[in-house]
Formats: sequence, structure tokens, C-alpha cells
Amino acid sequence: MSTLVDKQTEWRSKVATAALGLISREGLKGASLRAIARELDSTTGVLTHYFRNKDELLVFLLETIMTRLAEIMAQAAVGTQGLERLKVMMLAILPTTPELVTIWRVWLAFVGAALGDEGLIEEHTRHYINFKAFVREELTLLEAAGEIRSGLDLDFEAAAWIATFDGIGANMIAAPQSYSPEELETLVGRYLKNLESYG
Repeated sequence: MSTLVDKQTEWRSKVATAALGLISREGLKGASLRAIARELDSTTGVLTHYFRNKDELLVFLLETIMTRLAEIMAQAAVGTQGLERLKVMMLAILPTTPELVTIWRVWLAFVGAALGDEGLIEEHTRHYINFKAFVREELTLLEAAGEIRSGLDLDFEAAAWIATFDGIGANMIAAPQSYSPEELETLVGRYLKNLESYG
């Protein structure tokens, strides 16, 4: 049984890699099940053995993206604490590597496709709520440690941080090379500076 599960996991991972690359290049419209199967040198029938339809595959891809981003953030955060921890985690998932450029291009494709698609809007909302809760928890810990000002509306600050972060990332995709590594650190640092405790 475990061997079967491993093979299924491996195949779904291959599908995700092929689909992410295709969507990054051609957008969601070009990523039909037939096109993804062609990327895998496979057949649509084999693909539908693992995913009943394109919507089910898209939900899986969103989960794959968010899981990978969480992994990257966790790796970046090792050995850090306080405001530095939040800074390095966020810098780590901006589109500064080929893998992250693909992830951001796919995510932006999903955002565009979600307009008028209740299912995708629901998925985006779920992931946004989860990410906002994560950022809010980080801010709560920073407030408890006295590293940011007390009395802040942490729900608002988490939402503002995500809006700032999304804007930077989207602009990097729309205008590649728009920020140097030093400028990115300055942008993120400037936002965090506004939260710092005056004590």
C-alpha cells in the first residue's frame, strides 16, 4: 500500500511541475488537461485517473504552491528571531529565483482567472485567510516580545503587510529587475521600521 501511495504522490508531483511550468509560460487558458498530458508525454486518460477535472487539478496546484512557499519560509527563518525572522521569511519568497518567478507567475494567473469563478475565489480566500493568520501570529509574538509597538491593530497590519508584499511581488513580475536585492531589503525594512517599538 505504501509503495502505491508513494507512486501516486510522485506522479502528482510530476503533474504539478509540468502544469506550473505550462501555466507560467502560457497562462491558465493554455493549460488544458490535454496540454498538460502532452507536457508529461502521457495521455489525458492517465491524468484524469489522478484528477477528475481541471478544477481539481488547479486546487491541487494552489496547495502545492502554498506548501512550497511555507517550506522556503521555514528554511529561511532557521536561526533568526524577532523582526529579522519576519523580514527574512518575506524576502525569501519574493520572485528572486527561477522557481519563485514561476510560482508568482502562476499565482497571478490564478488571480486573473478567479474573476467570475466562484470556486477559485473561494480557494484564494481560504489561502489568504490562512496567510493573514500566519502573519498576524508573527506580529502577535513580536508585540509580546516588545519588538513592535503595543496597541497596533494587528489584523489591519497583517492585511497591510500582505498588500504591500503582494504589490512588490506583482511589480517584480510585471517589470523584471525593477528592484535590486538591496532595494528589496530597504522596502521590507522600511515597512517593519514603522512597526518597531520606540522603547
